Amino acid sequence: MNETRQTVPHTLAEDAFGLATGCLVLALGVALLHAARLTTGGVAGIALLLSYALPIAPGPLFTAINLPIFLLFWPRLGTAYTLRTIAATILLMGLIGLVEHGLVVATINRPLAAIVGGTVTGVGILAVTRHATGVGGLSAIARWLSQRTGWHFGAISMACDAAIVASAFVALGLERGFWSLVAAFTTNAMVLVWHRPDRYLAEA
Repeated sequence: MNETRQTVPHTLAEDAFGLATGCLVLALGVALLHAARLTTGGVAGIALLLSYALPIAPGPLFTAINLPIFLLFWPRLGTAYTLRTIAATILLMGLIGLVEHGLVVATINRPLAAIVGGTVTGVGILAVTRHATGVGGLSAIARWLSQRTGWHFGAISMACDAAIVASAFVALGLERGFWSLVAAFTTNAMVLVWHRPDRYLAEA
């Protein structure tokens, strides 16, 4: 017997708390990967890669890459979603800097950084996604494609991340490239398994 369940919208306070918490968790994940000189997928991965070659921190690079994508996809994603995503991106930029200044990692094991950093990053992505917000330009593109085609959000993200991580092998070398691959896989596995709109009923 099929049972119809009615969705329950988030309140404004719940959205604000969920986005702030998700961005904080994401900032921690990026900080762990940065401390280990690793990367991951998505715009965060691109920003991390560039930060190793340029004298610019990952946070500002993250924002600089995202903004043109948001402007391009604004009409398709809608004003409300785009504004929430821009706000989350700016917040995340500040939190990455705050976490890296307040949490100084003297030594870090790369395998542990890849697994823990990737997992934490995935949790952060889930938190903001469940409040109808993106955390990066590629996430916005993946969300739009998922809505238009029915393809799974996590699968789309994983395909984009494969290209980014392939670049890590070239830019960072075999060892760091491998652990960056592990980080990206861990992040996307979290999203692939847990991002299930058919099971999670709340909506923005």
